[in-house]
Parts: sequence; C-alpha cells; structure tokens
Amino acid sequence: MSATNTEKHKQQSWLRRYWLVGLLVLLVLLAWWPGRSILLNVLTEREATRIEAITPATGAAETPRRIDAEQLMADLHWLADAERAGRAPGTDGSRQAREYIIERFAALGLAPAGSDGYEHSFSSERVESGVNVLGSIIGQDPSLRTIVVTAHYDHLGVRGDDIYYGSDDNASGTAALLAYAEYFTVNQPQHTLLFAALDGEEQGLAGAYALFKSGHLNPNDIAFNVNVDMLSRDTDQLLYAVGTYHHPWLAPLVRRVQQESGARIVMAHDRPKWRAGNTMDWTMSSDHGAFHVEGIPFMYFGVADHPDYHSPRDTSDKADEEFFRITTETALSFTKLIDQVLSEKRAR
Repeated sequence: MSATNTEKHKQQSWLRRYWLVGLLVLLVLLAWWPGRSILLNVLTEREATRIEAITPATGAAETPRRIDAEQLMADLHWLADAERAGRAPGTDGSRQAREYIIERFAALGLAPAGSDGYEHSFSSERVESGVNVLGSIIGQDPSLRTIVVTAHYDHLGVRGDDIYYGSDDNASGTAALLAYAEYFTVNQPQHTLLFAALDGEEQGLAGAYALFKSGHLNPNDIAFNVNVDMLSRDTDQLLYAVGTYHHPWLAPLVRRVQQESGARIVMAHDRPKWRAGNTMDWTMSSDHGAFHVEGIPFMYFGVADHPDYHSPRDTSDKADEEFFRITTETALSFTKLIDQVLSEKRAR
C-alpha cells in the first residue's frame, strides 16, 4: 500500500472513531435526560424522608428567657413601619433604619467597628450606596478569632404603589441582632463578637461580600458566622438550622440547643443537588453565603418561605410573638455554645 493510501486509511479510521464516540455520547445523553429527572425525583423523596426522620415531634417544654421580648417586638414594629418604606439601600427609609441601629449600638456601649465609626460604606454593581452597620464587644480572650453575628436590615423598598415592609425578612433578624448585642454587653463572651447589620442582602448579598472585598474583614481573623434571617413567622414551630452538611461537627451542637428550644429545629437545606435532588439548597441564600465562600464555618437560622415572603403582606402584625421569642432565644443559645466550644477547643 502506498504512503498516500496509508495516510488516507488512517484519516478514515479516525473519522469512524469520532463518529462512533459522538454517537455514543448522543445515546448516553438521550438515555440520561429522562433518567436524570427520575433520579432527581428519587433523591428529592429520599431527602424529604430524611428531613421527616430528623425533625423532632415537639420542641422543649421550656425555652430560656434571657432577652427583652417587649423590646424585641418594639424593634420589629419600628423597623417594619411604613415610614421606613421597605428599607431599600440608598433610600431615606434605609437611612432611618441605619441611624436607629447605630443609636442602639451606641447606647449599649458597642465599640464602633466600621470604616467610619459604626458605618461601613460600599458600592457594587447592584447597590450604588450601601452602608453596613458594625459594632463589637471585646471578648474575655482577645487572642481568639472573632465570631461575626449577622442580620441584614435592608428589604425591597417601594414598588409601584406597594410598600414591601420586610417584617420577617428581615426586620426580625435585625431585631434579634439588637437583642443579642444587649445580652452580651452584660454577659461578656470569650470571643470578640462583631455584630453586623448588613445592607444589600436582597441584591446578591452585596453588603456581606463587601466586608471581604473591601479588605475590612480578613477571613483568617474570623472563627465563625452566625446568621439570622426570618425568625418571626410560625411555620408549624419549625426553625431551620443550615450549615451542618458543610460542617458536620455542628450537628451535635444543634442537638444540644434543641434540648432548650421550644422550636423544632431541622438541620436541612444545605445539601447539594446530587444528594438532595430538587430540595432547595440555602447555602448561598443569605449573608452566611459570603462567609462560606471565604471558607468560614457558619450556622444560619431561619424559617421556611411563607405566602407573604417578598410581598407587601410581610407586615409586623403577622409576627407570632411567642414563636419569635423562642427562635431568637434559640439562636442566642447556639451563639453562646459556639463561643464556649471554640474557646475550649483553643485551650486544648
């Protein structure tokens, strides 16, 4: 066989192989696409079964009473009032909320921890003029890395003729943040606690990302993030604890907190699609996501989406006062526990 014919034969052989590989890939895709849907449904059902199995039938009979429940509700009503007009970044309502938080931080004696007093201004593609509010309480052991407690104070503002009040999302978490600041001013933690009322969460966690993008926070200096977002609406006494899939060592701590929480704590909504099918993954759903990206362990407490979520109906009169008190106390219990556990771990 001539060299020319040999080369031609090689080319034809490669073409046949390419066609065969292409055909095989096509056949796999055709078989996989309907199979993928079936597999996701199976995984979703398995995850629902798993969640049901780990959900306690009832919460604890008693929940500690350490916070001022009347002040908690007063803060919720004020932040979600019509005068705040939904607290969209850059609006007068946002400014009012920010000044309110700063006033409370100052009255409690929190040290200013922003880039300009309590304020940490930022801008991003979606937020032209955002401002985080940061205050800190120095821990008993300043050598320990900081625990950051976060809640976003922004919401969707006004759209057309409708005010999106954002009571549960997230005046509730902001009110809880103020309650925690008050508690720890008279109960000094081991770690320094940074209380961060964040702006621009509804615009892609803009304020949380800005903490790191601006260099204001160094991930190496942060031990943990506790994030609270949506605490005040009773959805069958359920409170979700998100983060144990990524950090399994947190699961026993959540179970310890369950022993003194009247809410039914569910460790869920943090598993990837290949484990949980179409079950929603909240790993990046709120400000804890920015900490997760930086490799910082986190715990997020919040309720499930309800019919008033991201609607003008999310008003403070809908809050379940006792459930809100319980969820706020529950996240406080966890914050106290993580402060203790991490300090003991450092001591060993």
